[in-house]
Amino acid sequence: MSNNGKNYLNKNIIGLSLTSLLTDISSESVYAVIPFYIKSLGYGREIIGLIDGVGELTASIFKYLSGFIAQRVGRLKLLTVIGYSLSAFSKPFFALTKHWLEIMIIKIIDRIGKGIRTSPRDTLLASSASKEFRGRAFGLHRALDTIGAALGPLMAIFLLMYFKYVGVFLFSIIPGSLAVLILFCVVKDIEYKPSKKSSIEAEKYGFDYLFWLFITSIVIGGLAGYTQSFLLIRSNEIGWSEEFSIAFLVLSNLFYASLAYPVGYMSDLIGGYKLYPLVFALQSLGSFFIVVTTNHYTPIIFFLIYGAYMAFHDTLMRIMTSTYVKKYLRAKAYGIMHGSYGLSALLGYYIVGRLYDVYGYKTAFTYTSLMSILGLIISIVLIYKTHSKIRG
Repeated sequence: MSNNGKNYLNKNIIGLSLTSLLTDISSESVYAVIPFYIKSLGYGREIIGLIDGVGELTASIFKYLSGFIAQRVGRLKLLTVIGYSLSAFSKPFFALTKHWLEIMIIKIIDRIGKGIRTSPRDTLLASSASKEFRGRAFGLHRALDTIGAALGPLMAIFLLMYFKYVGVFLFSIIPGSLAVLILFCVVKDIEYKPSKKSSIEAEKYGFDYLFWLFITSIVIGGLAGYTQSFLLIRSNEIGWSEEFSIAFLVLSNLFYASLAYPVGYMSDLIGGYKLYPLVFALQSLGSFFIVVTTNHYTPIIFFLIYGAYMAFHDTLMRIMTSTYVKKYLRAKAYGIMHGSYGLSALLGYYIVGRLYDVYGYKTAFTYTSLMSILGLIISIVLIYKTHSKIRG
């Protein structure tokens, strides 16, 4: 099919979705075992949170920079290929690490790759489907991406049993390389760089208050520090093995994958901003559930809630970014959105990790739940303000 943007089942959407699927098989096989690998080296949860946070910080800085670069030069595919290549070829080097600083350095390189690719890739996705199909395009992309995120930990369970951590790290090069090959051969670049007149007009009007209100909610979500690493650790503390804890993450990702396309479809029908409060409601519910129950089987439930949260969060934040900005500010907007989330997540992950180590899981997840409630309030205000602007 052509890449004319009139539908969402074109080569670009399918090619980018398959690239993300394979990349997530590579990445999630590694990141499912990293918290346990760090613990096996003798480090605590604070280090786990710090490494996650620095990774998010690095990715955020480069998401921000690549958004501005794409805005200026318009080379969406080139930036996307560079980003995926860095990630694909860095992760096997985890096999050589013996110290947390070495782990952090390799994660930084991988997250540089993620940062470089994310904003131009999302711009390429948004530009490959017309407005009435954009939710479904992002929903399909997130669904395949998350199928990869489910298959990766499954592979990790098998490799961990027979080949230990080193086998997991070395395996990651195979799907990562295939992802770069598909991206290079299948996806076509889209002329994005605006004319001088369009660029001047877009910059003149800039971003309105609804976009910045949306960004405020994104920052609150990042500060909540709600990440899979702490869920994996909590599951292990309740009594499940590393392999079973990773299996729960697989279940979570499968649930995410099953919901991502319906979320995108509903967004096309009624507007993503109307669904947005569910992001924070699910985030708060999952955290509260962890605080109030210690039953042996509860990890199954809080991983399912996490999967639902991620489906709404990851799909809607991309759809809504393109909703609140003009076409020729889209790359810059994606850079600001991704950058803002990652910078706030750096602090959020560290806070939760510190609270977890010093005061225990109940304090850590109570903090997460309260921050989520604040985000919920802001998202409800966003609905009201968006409605008011539409009526006006």
